[in-house]
Amino acid sequence: MTDTSGGGGDKLIELLRLVESVDFDILLSSSDEVYKALANEQRRHLILHLIEQDTAVPLSRLAMELVSQSNDVPLTEVTHSEQEQMRLNLEHEHLPRLADYGLLSWSHGEDMIEPLPSLDSTDCE
Repeated sequence: MTDTSGGGGDKLIELLRLVESVDFDILLSSSDEVYKALANEQRRHLILHLIEQDTAVPLSRLAMELVSQSNDVPLTEVTHSEQEQMRLNLEHEHLPRLADYGLLSWSHGEDMIEPLPSLDSTDCE
């Protein structure tokens, strides 16, 4: 069932605007890869989470928050092994892929993940 209450729609609009912000040459040369990058639910959660941040987030904290969100459990119920697995997924799969497409700035080994700029309607002309 589709969420028409506005909350989910707002997040979809943010994702669509994010795709629009990708360098046009990247979209033309490898649009299937960009869409594959956004097809992963964890990467979508990651992007939306980073849009909502005001300051840089430690990778370990980001991992914990994404596990909590993905599994729909409180942060206190996220196990160390779940957090570590997500951190590894972020470090070796999700962050490099999003950085390759210019959706965020990140290099392997960085512990702090910078927020993404909000792409709300006030930023568009």
